[in-house]
Amino acid sequence: MILTRHNAAVFLINQGLLDTRSLVDNLIAIRSHSQRNRGFSVLWPNGQGYYIKQHQPDAGPWEKCSSIAHEAGMLRRLAGLAQVPCLRVYDSWRQALVMDWLASTASGHERALVDGQPDVHVAQLLGSALGRLHRDLAALPADDLAGAVPWIIRLDRLYPLVGEDQSWGQARLVALVQSLDACMAVLAGLASHWPGEQLIHGDMKWQNCRLEGQRCVFIDWEMADRGDPLWDLAGLCQSWLKAWIDHQPTHADPAQAAEEAAHGFVPYQRALARLWASYCAAVGAAPDAERLVVLCGARLLQTLYEDLAGETDLSAAHTLLLQLASNLLLAPQAVARDWWEAA
Repeated sequence: MILTRHNAAVFLINQGLLDTRSLVDNLIAIRSHSQRNRGFSVLWPNGQGYYIKQHQPDAGPWEKCSSIAHEAGMLRRLAGLAQVPCLRVYDSWRQALVMDWLASTASGHERALVDGQPDVHVAQLLGSALGRLHRDLAALPADDLAGAVPWIIRLDRLYPLVGEDQSWGQARLVALVQSLDACMAVLAGLASHWPGEQLIHGDMKWQNCRLEGQRCVFIDWEMADRGDPLWDLAGLCQSWLKAWIDHQPTHADPAQAAEEAAHGFVPYQRALARLWASYCAAVGAAPDAERLVVLCGARLLQTLYEDLAGETDLSAAHTLLLQLASNLLLAPQAVARDWWEAA
């Protein structure tokens, strides 16, 4: 069964999660959220409901060990953690899983900025929630996981060629970064010393944080693996950094552009500092701040690569993002000192 908005309710009935009477007696809203995989929210008027995800292969047959199968295994492993959604059912034949869902929650992307400015309270909430999550994950066994290095850190394995899975813009980015010997050396250093002792989320960003009051639930565990907890924190940092770059006006005068960018960064710096301080308080330690900055640079490269899907070339905003990523990779000491001053 290929799930759609029209048969999602039937799927839930077949799984024993919905009965025909409740379907008749209640207004149920079913919305599509499909991106990399198929996704559907099924909500009741009281705000409660389910979220369904189904594997959607790019081409060819369905893989037995898909990202959905991996996520279902992760959710079973993490059952009971406050920051993880509850898995209701996983149908291996249809490669579909069902989680609890609350309409009252909001994406971190919706809450992190207020009137275009960072909300430091949301930064503090996310830092504390992620720190508590990492504390819980550190106690779980993960020896059966691969501990793979994030693909963007192994950029040396990509070819700057255009194809079905890589646009002209992405190929140009690969060629540009591979021509920067100093940046490639930093990435190689990360790859050769990648920690693999602890389970991490692996794809942390605003969009994968669901907030309700002071509660935060992290969704989308498809890329969970053993790795560096700071990779998750870097994922949250890059969300603020990307938003800062996106809000920068373009000027013909480089000096004026730099002055406005520095002034505009102040509230983002406060948010990053609050994120860092609350994370450190939650984990009960101060991890390597310079390593976090380097990982932020690598994570920005990943965001930039993803943004260039379908693009023919790098825009001015893309070029700014590449310059920022390069600065973070090459000058972590100065950046760390400046960022955390406001903590």
